[in-house]
Amino acid sequence: MNGNQPASTPDLQAILATLSQFTNPAPIPVAQPSETSEQFSTNCYDASQPPPMVPASQSLPAPKPQDPRLRPQSRAATASPKPMIDPATIITWQEGLRCLTKIAAQNAQFAVTIRGMIEDQKKHELRWYADRQALKHVQATHSSASAQAQSILQSLGSTAVRAPAGKQTQSEKNAELAEFDRKIYAAQTSMEAAMSGQLKGLGVPFFGTRPEMVLLAEERGSIAATSVSGPTITESELLALRRKIVGHLEDLYRD
Repeated sequence: MNGNQPASTPDLQAILATLSQFTNPAPIPVAQPSETSEQFSTNCYDASQPPPMVPASQSLPAPKPQDPRLRPQSRAATASPKPMIDPATIITWQEGLRCLTKIAAQNAQFAVTIRGMIEDQKKHELRWYADRQALKHVQATHSSASAQAQSILQSLGSTAVRAPAGKQTQSEKNAELAEFDRKIYAAQTSMEAAMSGQLKGLGVPFFGTRPEMVLLAEERGSIAATSVSGPTITESELLALRRKIVGHLEDLYRD
């Protein structure tokens, strides 16, 4: 040791030993958390900070309530609404009536359209009836005039009484009236076809039935019918249901 070095100079080994106590502190014993507490610390605390010490004598704090929006909903709440039955597949009156009620409730213009169709049909039928009555009146008037002219000729002593020109026999009158009725029937058939198209477009049951579901009366129970999967209906049964639902619409929306 140098004699010029002060006696108060501390020993170098002692200083290093003292410093090593601060640079390498002894580890602090930490209780091992359970699996539950470890998971809870990951969810609820910052991962950069050490988890708080929990004494063994205390139970873990209850987890915070979850946001109600994040809770799993019950099956009843998440169940999708029952889809509406396709009107083209309905062949029974009860299902058709339920479907019609839903359509009328969902379509604000449904009642207006049906009333307009009923009014147009009424106007056409009244006009056809008036035209037919006018034709019968013309025939009756023409017969009366012919009979009066013939009576006058006989009173004058004419020995050769001839029927006035243009006089119709009863068979000719009947034929003329029958021809007029055929024209009315054709016009009525055309009108009904147009109305059926409108009802089909509105979704009214029995007017857009799938063709593969409709059978002829003689096909019921035959091999052709058994080859069709699903329920079927005959043409006559379908026609009866159409008339029934049209009558129901007229009762509901006739002014």
